[in-house]
Amino acid sequence: MQPTQYGQAQLSVLPLRASASHKSEMISQLLYNETYTILQDEGNWVLIECLHDRYQGWLSKDQVSYISEEIFDTPFQSYSTELVLWNNKIQHFIFMGSPFNQLTTASQQDKVSLIIRAAEQFINTPYLWGGRSPFGIDCSGLMQIVFRMAGILLPRDAYQQAALGQTIRYGEQQKGDIAFFSNADKRITHVGVLKDKDRILHASSRVRIDLFTHEGIFHHNKQSHQLALIKRVL
Repeated sequence: MQPTQYGQAQLSVLPLRASASHKSEMISQLLYNETYTILQDEGNWVLIECLHDRYQGWLSKDQVSYISEEIFDTPFQSYSTELVLWNNKIQHFIFMGSPFNQLTTASQQDKVSLIIRAAEQFINTPYLWGGRSPFGIDCSGLMQIVFRMAGILLPRDAYQQAALGQTIRYGEQQKGDIAFFSNADKRITHVGVLKDKDRILHASSRVRIDLFTHEGIFHHNKQSHQLALIKRVL
């Protein structure tokens, strides 16, 4: 049995694929410094599991940077708060949400404000399935990144995020709550964060602010998403 191998993203953003091929759909991305366990080796690809959310996907082997178990086990304590930052030392862009070891703290009220301010910085970022950066992001990826600003690590997909927190009745929602939306089969397929009781920040074609009601999301006076539930994780 081979010893467990570990890796760390050493480029600004790395694509994770559904299968071992560049032609396969991108299902998520790794941001700079995020770490992972290597589960399987197949030719020019490795199947990995991300440490921060246990999400699995295929990473091109030429983008793998191996690290020791000691580095892998060193916990991150903070995340980059700049939407895009060029780092001269490492010669890479650093995106919001990339993890680092410096410790920071925030009060409960500060956490809500940090989340909303972070989400607002992504406004007009194009929607990209599997994206987690300001060059393209999906709805659950947006939630993952902005809630990191409050030190909250959410799972990757919307239906997984919906399993967390306290359920809130409509009318009692507040800034910072997460709203989830379902399709015709009642499956959770979309998510956004409430800017206030009546407005939601979410990624749909692009990151935008829309009207939020007991029915769901309204964009240009037309309903675009059906409300399923509201959760509070703070």
